[in-house]
Amino acid sequence: IDLRDNNLSGQFPVYSRNVFEEETFPESYWMLAKYGLANLYNLRRLDLADNKLTGTIEYRPLYNLHSLTHFDVSGNQLSGELDALVTSSLKHVDFSNNKFTSLLSFKKYKQSYQTLRFCDVSTNEIKNDASDLLENIPPNIEQFFASNNEIYGSLPASLNSLSKLSQFDMSSNALTGSLPGFADSILSLQELDLSNQKNGFTGSIPKDLWRFQSLKILNLASNKIEGPIPPDIGKMTALEEFDLSNNRLVNAIPSELGQLAGSLKHLGLSNNMFTGSIPSEIGQLQGATVLLKLKENNYYNSSKTAPLGLCTLRNVKEFDLATDPNLCPIERNALSDFYYSTKGAEWTDSTNWLDEYTRYCDWKGVTCDDDKQHVIELERANNGLSGRLSESIGSL
Repeated sequence: IDLRDNNLSGQFPVYSRNVFEEETFPESYWMLAKYGLANLYNLRRLDLADNKLTGTIEYRPLYNLHSLTHFDVSGNQLSGELDALVTSSLKHVDFSNNKFTSLLSFKKYKQSYQTLRFCDVSTNEIKNDASDLLENIPPNIEQFFASNNEIYGSLPASLNSLSKLSQFDMSSNALTGSLPGFADSILSLQELDLSNQKNGFTGSIPKDLWRFQSLKILNLASNKIEGPIPPDIGKMTALEEFDLSNNRLVNAIPSELGQLAGSLKHLGLSNNMFTGSIPSEIGQLQGATVLLKLKENNYYNSSKTAPLGLCTLRNVKEFDLATDPNLCPIERNALSDFYYSTKGAEWTDSTNWLDEYTRYCDWKGVTCDDDKQHVIELERANNGLSGRLSESIGSL
């Protein structure tokens, strides 16, 4: 049965005898109507997503649907308790975008405890303790989504025994404690999102995180994580999105992150407490969006500029500080454009030109004012220039 994306209203169509006790119905009518959908013993798939169903679900009659493997009631206005192991053969269950307030703990004696592969309970009003909720999480689960709820407490050690887990998202809750190890998920975990916690995870980033060689998305933004970024994260060559924004991370950004060039498309490190220079290797992340904006960081108090390659967007797609005149001086960018447009690689003398950190006032043939802020003379006579002048030369 597929009735998704309609305007169906009323309660979920499973009834018990007490629904009929308030009205007078012939016994024959009750025999035909009892249990509603629960009469369909051979039903394999039920999709009622994106309708206007309200009220609670009575789960007990549904336990008789031994063939049901796909159950989707997402995008309605259902409330009350949520039972993710609603039938004995269930593989896929989606309760997302409703008004459920609690999730029944997973029971090992239920047959679907072994069969469940996909579970989405995100965007509800669930207020469970995470330790109780996930203590007996189904061992064969592959995708688990519980974001945008009010789940609190710390994550249990049972998450270390999920050998098939590929996606785990509990972002936008109220979780606390240390980050889970996911020890048995090293070969399978591809997406991990624990961002935006009201209370926030604490502690440091596990040093052995690099062992997750299948991980593509790692989002730990908006927590209270401390300490440095482990350099070995540069070994996670499958990583496409890496977001540690809005934490309490310190020390220098490791240059080893540049080893993720070719795979990483989003690097978010905003609003931490990093010190030192921005590594030039970050500018080698082809096609990546790099977000480092943070006035809490000492970059704003340093006399050093950001690496030239990062400021000129030669490789990266976006750098959120590219227009900051202190970190990315306009005249340095203009001189870089001049170099490329006049085939600087063929010049007779290009000493210091395009050096990632050397001030442009120290590039061969460039003279600046006494404050070392503005170019007052550019002398490149008899130096093998060719090509054409860049438009940005007008910024000098």
